[in-house]
Amino acid sequence: MQQKSVPLKKPIPRESGNKRMPRYAWLHQTLLTDIESGKYPVGSYLPTEEQLSIIYGVSRHTVREATRRLAEKGMITRSPSTGTVVNSATPIQNQSVYVSTFGSMNDLMLYTAQTRIEPFAHETILADQDIAQQLLVPLNEKLVRLHAYRKLVKNDLLISYSHIYLNPAFKSLKNRLKGNHPSVFELLKTEFSQEIVKVHQEVGACLMPHQGIQALQLKPDCLALRITRVYFDKSNRLLAASDNFYIENNFRLITTWQKENE
Repeated sequence: MQQKSVPLKKPIPRESGNKRMPRYAWLHQTLLTDIESGKYPVGSYLPTEEQLSIIYGVSRHTVREATRRLAEKGMITRSPSTGTVVNSATPIQNQSVYVSTFGSMNDLMLYTAQTRIEPFAHETILADQDIAQQLLVPLNEKLVRLHAYRKLVKNDLLISYSHIYLNPAFKSLKNRLKGNHPSVFELLKTEFSQEIVKVHQEVGACLMPHQGIQALQLKPDCLALRITRVYFDKSNRLLAASDNFYIENNFRLITTWQKENE
């Protein structure tokens, strides 16, 4: 769906009672009210940063700060490739929910930069039938498997228990996944000059695996959102993969598809 242009009007004046309110706070409250009133319906796109700057008579920096706060409330998601989408007419009460919007591989790379893998165990395995089918590799393929937590970089919120699979040629990456480390995307590129050109993703609901329940100290039989991603190079060789079990009610995945210009 193409983003429609928004007719630009005279800047909306600030109310006299809000003269002492910082401009970003005023704009944040104004946009929140506009979304709640249906001026910007759920599922629609907000005007662009430049358009909002003109409509509300503020700087683009003010727009960025105001929309960042709306994103933190879960009301919108911002994507460089698809624009800013309205998710909810009211703030999401559960602030532990992480909302991720994917519209392109660039969005996926941005997501990996916003989260951090923290491995706590590793092993070398031969892919059994289930793993081979899940990762699209031959039976008995040799892989390095890491057991890890996935957290948000900005606040250390724990969002998933994950298996990270590495091609044995890149097994030394496991030693770089410590502290404030780059993403696997970046490490493959900088350490081994490997570029990911294709990503296979599978999404499903399941029970949190026993290892995840123990590692995350969850109640038995809790649900999880399972997202498996397999990363390939141009020769269709597996470089790495992640099998993520997101904690129930801690993660939302939004994908926006946009028709390409013919």
